[in-house]
This record gives sequence, structure tokens and C-alpha cells, in this order.
Amino acid sequence: MKNMDKSMMKKLVKTIGITVGIPLLLSALMVFPVLNFHGTRIPLFAAARIVTYNRFTGRVLGDRVLETEYGEIRLQHLSQVLGENNTLVRVDFREFEEGRASHNLVVHGIEIPPNVSIAFDDFDRVSIIVMHGSTIDRQEIIVSGIPVMATRISLGSKEGWDIFIGGGGGHITGAIITLADSTQILSGERSYRRLWIYQADERWRMLDTSYSILVKLPGEEEFTRYRAITFRPDWGEFIEGELWGDREIEK
Repeated sequence: MKNMDKSMMKKLVKTIGITVGIPLLLSALMVFPVLNFHGTRIPLFAAARIVTYNRFTGRVLGDRVLETEYGEIRLQHLSQVLGENNTLVRVDFREFEEGRASHNLVVHGIEIPPNVSIAFDDFDRVSIIVMHGSTIDRQEIIVSGIPVMATRISLGSKEGWDIFIGGGGGHITGAIITLADSTQILSGERSYRRLWIYQADERWRMLDTSYSILVKLPGEEEFTRYRAITFRPDWGEFIEGELWGDREIEK
């Protein structure tokens, strides 16, 4: 009888151990996921993954250096990232601002400011860079020698453009840009400009849906209001423009 009681007790302990142990093991595996970035393994501690399995924030375990097509992103121990399944999705600007991460990114000759949010596509490529992580904040970047105020930079699209500079893609207030053919572009005090760069087509396009773009072509005496203008790369010669009011304003 005593032997039977001992046997039943062992089975009970074993059953309890399995019942409790397996969930604990699964939980441990869940909260320690590993992201993969171009072959670089990024181990995380991600307690949030228990609640949101596929998309989660986590703390990097150990220092990691991520090689991108535009330079390096360095993640220090316990810096926070956003992951989805086993893919890196974003590094938030707070990590750079608080010194847990750093980068030396240069996008097609544009040096990226130190405090930005960096998002990646499904192929581990830098896809969006947001200044201060907000569509309200602007930072100055230098585009082919000209200071430009921007909130975000997007890279690549199905529409054919290679670089999009948005949320203030005009130049600094009060300045005049002189194109290669002496065309002058004047900024507005509250200009909200967007700049598209088409590398294959060798053209740039600037659009302002709020305050227009004031342009003075060679030989003209006064500035004319344009909705959008197209010119050669690196602030080259003027190609064409859409006069303000020619088309319905883009939302």
C-alpha cells in the first residue's frame, strides 16, 4: 500500500512538474527572442512578447553593430528596439537621444542627424528616417550643399522615386536657392515643402501645397507662384513647373 502511495505521489509530482514546467519553459523562450539583421543575431529580453507575440519591444542583450547600406547603427546593451517575429522593425529616436544607440548614416550624400527614428523594411533595408520621431519636429540636413528643413526621409518606392524628403522639404526660411541656370527659388515663412529625387530620370521635384513656391526664371523681373517645379539633380537647371492654381491642391 505504501509502495502504491509512493508511486502515485511520484506520478503526481511528475504531472505537476510537466504541467507547470512546460508553460514556464515556453514563456522563457518567448521573452528571449532573437532577431536577425543581415546575418547579425540580436538577442532580446522582451517581456511584452507574452502579450503581443508577433510585434513587440525588447531590450538588446549585449552590444551589437548593424551594417546597413548607408553606414553603421550601434546598439548598446539594454537599448530598446521594436521587432516583428524575428525581424528588426525600428530603433526609436529616444535610444539615440539618451546615448544607448548611435549611427553614422549618410544617405546619398546627406549626413543624417544623430537623433532620429530609423525604420526598416522586410529586407532589412533602411526605409524611413524620422527626425526626432515626430512629424512636427524639423531638423536641418544638407542636400547637395543647400540646408533643408525636414521631418522625414523615405527611401525607395513603387512610384519610381529614390528619396523623398517631407514635412519641410524646402530650404531655410528667408533664403534663396539659385539653380544652375540662375533660376531663383524663394522660401516662405511657413513653407511645407516636399522634395522627390528621381535618380534614374535625373530630375528632382519640389511641391508646396500650403504656401506655393516663389520662382524667378532667368530674364524675369518678378517671382511667380508655382505649386510644383521640376529641375535637374543637385539644384541643376529648371525643367518645368505647375503654376499655382493650375491643378487641384494635393492633400
